Amino acid sequence: MTIRNPSRLPVLVVAAAAAVGLSACAEPAPAGAPTAVPAAARAETVAAAQIGTVLVANSTDKLGTVVVDGQGYTLYRFDKDTAKPPVSNCAGECAQKWPPVLATPGTPLTVDGVAEQAVGTINRPDGSIQLTLGGWPVYRYSGDTSPGAVTGQGVNGAWAAVTPQGGKAAAAEGAGSDSRPDGKASPAPAAADPEPVQSGY
Repeated sequence: MTIRNPSRLPVLVVAAAAAVGLSACAEPAPAGAPTAVPAAARAETVAAAQIGTVLVANSTDKLGTVVVDGQGYTLYRFDKDTAKPPVSNCAGECAQKWPPVLATPGTPLTVDGVAEQAVGTINRPDGSIQLTLGGWPVYRYSGDTSPGAVTGQGVNGAWAAVTPQGGKAAAAEGAGSDSRPDGKASPAPAAADPEPVQSGY
């Protein structure tokens, strides 16, 4: 399926599912059965399936299940946005630091582990179409330099990794001390935090 009408977003659902714990020497699946994909390779496999926007549910030790894009980069939501109605309040310099996740009409949107009914779109002032989850516009963080990084979690107390339902990810019990259960980053020494706090994003 392809993206045609931003208000009624058709979604191409990926058939292949990851099976944790399957060994490489397992018996071949019957003809026509879905192929098991190791969890670590799931995002890469989904990205290769279609050219277009990809949303994948990914399990993390620190934040539980969050949504990543086709390259495995964590996606975020912004507390200064609204979900009802869906509105983005991140533009200009903010959007350079937090690039919106965009969809292009006529191209496929592939999801894996994300419910179709949770996915929507909004029109941005520049005419582009941004994806939403549970009504919340979603973004990547320019400070995440590798797939799976979650350095955007809790930035300025306004950003959180987004869950497959559009919720805010929170630190899992027993996770490292860089995140708190309320989804905000623990205070860091001033010399180690180059983010301008007054920016608001």
